[in-house]
Amino acid sequence: MSGTPLSVCDALERPLRLCGAAAGALFLFMLLLTFADVFLRYFLSKPLDGTVELTSLSMALVVLLYTGYAQWHKTHVVMDIFILRLKDKNRHMLNAATHTWSAAIVGLGAVTMFRYGLDNPKTSPILGIPLAPVIFICAGGVAFLCLALLKDGLQAFVHLRSSASGTRICLTLLLALLPIFAAYHANSPPPAGGSSVILGILGIVLLFILFFLGMPVAFALMSVGFIFVCMLRGDGAGLTMFGKTWWNTVSNYTWAPLMSFMFMGYACYYCGFGANLYRLGRAWMGHLRGGLAMGGVAACTLFGAVVGDVLAGSIAMAAIALPEMRRAGYSDQLAVGSLACSGTIGALIPPSTTFILYGVLAEQSISDLFAAGILPGILCTLLFMAAIRALLIWRPQDAPPLPKAETQERLASLSGGLPIVALFVLVIGGIYGGLFTPTEGGAVGACGTLILGLCMGRLSLRGLRKILEDSSRFTAMCFTLLGGAATLSYFMTMSRIPAKLASSIAAMQVDPMLVLVTIVLLICFLGCFLPAIPLILICVPIFVPIAKVFHWNLIWFGVLVAVLNNMASITPPFGISLFVMKSIAGVPLGLMYRAALPFILALGICLTLLVAFPEISLFLPETLKNR
Repeated sequence: MSGTPLSVCDALERPLRLCGAAAGALFLFMLLLTFADVFLRYFLSKPLDGTVELTSLSMALVVLLYTGYAQWHKTHVVMDIFILRLKDKNRHMLNAATHTWSAAIVGLGAVTMFRYGLDNPKTSPILGIPLAPVIFICAGGVAFLCLALLKDGLQAFVHLRSSASGTRICLTLLLALLPIFAAYHANSPPPAGGSSVILGILGIVLLFILFFLGMPVAFALMSVGFIFVCMLRGDGAGLTMFGKTWWNTVSNYTWAPLMSFMFMGYACYYCGFGANLYRLGRAWMGHLRGGLAMGGVAACTLFGAVVGDVLAGSIAMAAIALPEMRRAGYSDQLAVGSLACSGTIGALIPPSTTFILYGVLAEQSISDLFAAGILPGILCTLLFMAAIRALLIWRPQDAPPLPKAETQERLASLSGGLPIVALFVLVIGGIYGGLFTPTEGGAVGACGTLILGLCMGRLSLRGLRKILEDSSRFTAMCFTLLGGAATLSYFMTMSRIPAKLASSIAAMQVDPMLVLVTIVLLICFLGCFLPAIPLILICVPIFVPIAKVFHWNLIWFGVLVAVLNNMASITPPFGISLFVMKSIAGVPLGLMYRAALPFILALGICLTLLVAFPEISLFLPETLKNR
């Protein structure tokens, strides 16, 4: 019916879609601008003025104009391990409450960002662009996100009304509104003393409660950060901090490589380069026993490296490789295990979103981190291949041998796979060689992939729209998480938990290896429940101060964090890569657990070697510095 609340809410889709289209166009403009600046600087010695500030402003507009449309498509990360096991009535009840809480905090974010724009008379330093109008537009995008969340909350209420009693509906309203009123009044600073640490611990506990209740991770981070800053410093400090912090995060030029490499990954996917990489591995390794699985490892590694994400390589390769492995008689245990776990290696091979996140949070060189990940990534790939061979000694029936590919087929696979490998080498080599920064390298890679797709007849207008849509949506999700993490980080700094924890450990004179083992176990445990990006955003600010106490090399420590992040995503019972592959392959969860064990062991060996021999991580960064 046209007059129902949900039909009124559905009218939001058109303006959200228009905002999404504008964000996609700005995304493409931002990449082309940086690419043009690099081209003009090196070939005509005529760089463009103001590219950094235009990129920063475009970043903010892309993220905050698209984030409402991302919510419309349910892109924002939810830790649904618990709520998926509830009955429909209870799940709708929690969804109604958590979306109402999320809408409240996001609406507050829109107001505080608008206030920040009113109080911000600044202009950009080179081009003199007034910042206030851009901030107002971004605040409008946040307001659309608030409306999208309200729509989802209302939808849950409607489902609840059709199947639940009046008492349950009243309880749901109480659950939705009472915490908002409680948070509104929790704004008086605590008495002097050690209460900031106590509040910090309470904040972390509340954060995980919100995660398990199904509140989107980004908005749970924002809620806890804002509420507890208000409790520590008063509501004035919280209101001043919130909108400003969110804006500063999404307009921070340091995060730009994250966006450009995401675009490059989706461009590779929609141009079919992932399939080329698998055909390359299959043609040259398929005749070996377990060769399809080892080829899948190599292809997942290369494609995951281009995308820079733990899941993307596995998902893309599963669609390509899993049917072929099954046709060849490979067991599901070997096929799904190798594909689910191999995508994690891409987070070590540059360009890596894990290293970009860690580098910004730990204030370390992204180029050095990229260099440090190469040898560990190759080591991990070889260990995964060794795990496959060892498994086939025990169970040879899992992978029957295949005929060797003809020379013509091998050469044909080179023509499809080598161009994208060459582009990858150009981008990474240009970053290491000092030709361009990681941000510029990402733009060169993204635009280079589009040019390659056009030249090879792989890119259509429809494909370009899909690339822009998916990369913008994932970027909006990722940067909304970053905004939430920045808000939480503000609170964690005020609570002084990381500093207190680091100083307490230093005073105890604990064996550094025992501390490292404890960190390993904690990250693995948390990774069983948290997706990769939130895991990095929460753990790095806590554990880096401890690493500094023991004078650990932070580049080496970043590689360990990346390996642990990979391990956490495939560790039972809740490794996210296992759940994703289970749904793609349609296999029992118990089989996924058994399939992952050899690769978890391989990652454990890799981690042990990296701890015992830090030179594996540090050799390339130090060599490049000493050239």
